[in-house]
Amino acid sequence: MKTAIIHSYNGMGDLIWHLPYIHAIARQTDEKKVILFSKKTTNAQELLSADPFIEKIIDLDDTRGFFTNIFSFFKISKSLKKNSVKKIWIFHESVKYALSAFYAGTKEILGYEYGLQRIFLTKKNIMPKNSKVERPFEKANIFLKSHKIKNNQIKPKFFIEKKSLLKIKKKYKKINSPWIVISSTNKADFKKWPDERFSKLINFISKSFNGTIFIIGAPNEKKFVNQITYNLNNKKNIVTSCVSLHENAAIIKNSSLFIGLDSGAYNLSALIGIPSYGIMGASPPLKHLKTYKAIVPPTGEIKSIVDADKIPEEKGMKSISAKYAFDCIKKETNLF
Repeated sequence: MKTAIIHSYNGMGDLIWHLPYIHAIARQTDEKKVILFSKKTTNAQELLSADPFIEKIIDLDDTRGFFTNIFSFFKISKSLKKNSVKKIWIFHESVKYALSAFYAGTKEILGYEYGLQRIFLTKKNIMPKNSKVERPFEKANIFLKSHKIKNNQIKPKFFIEKKSLLKIKKKYKKINSPWIVISSTNKADFKKWPDERFSKLINFISKSFNGTIFIIGAPNEKKFVNQITYNLNNKKNIVTSCVSLHENAAIIKNSSLFIGLDSGAYNLSALIGIPSYGIMGASPPLKHLKTYKAIVPPTGEIKSIVDADKIPEEKGMKSISAKYAFDCIKKETNLF
């Protein structure tokens, strides 16, 4: 009996949040694997290329509109039939996914029960009604607990390609340790931090840090990384790495500290198990893993993700200076 999971959120960070829950469900199956439906924007194909719990990834349509939804409905239903899926977990409140599974004849359909979705679910009155206001990863946790999957079965784990681990080990075997990883990119403008502040932060760290600082990015982000290195006072022991996701993940795994924005790289680092500092001037701090650390504005942490893009500059990202960020991290580490 094959099991499928629908993850309908947009970002790579969203998918990373859900990986412990996806793995927990996979462990409950006879095959110890699941079929994952996810949007292309999550970069699931590359992200999960080494994940033994994922049998197959099927792309969900990430555009909206009446005709797109109709096409998506039949596409999902056809995929469920073709792959002989008998049980599906829906990490979303949309009725479309539950209806697609119902139309495909899926025996067990589990979902969040909000709105019309609950009509097509095979188990009802399980999810607490007040869970609707929770953040996605909190909903996922409640979802699994409601279906008798306990906390000790939900384990943070990311699987890195072995070839990437070996490549990074060989490539950087002679450089100074420990390593600190910096990631400066984010697709959402309101979550960005000025490049010159990243440069200043690295300059502060470099004064008393004897290891190596990696500035990482995707292959198409070299321009942004170069803008940061251009303003560095001392480029000794600075390494830039605009490579594949798994190679950068291997660098993170071998590091002692991560500093970045509220981004996929930040979430990935925390999941890998590295103390990870996010500059959180535009969203509430993440606390569901112990490895999440937050640099919040001097006026206090952001309380809600709602209208976060409308936070005044003097209270948001630009209120966090490089010196302030450095001092926040220095209080909690003995690396520098």
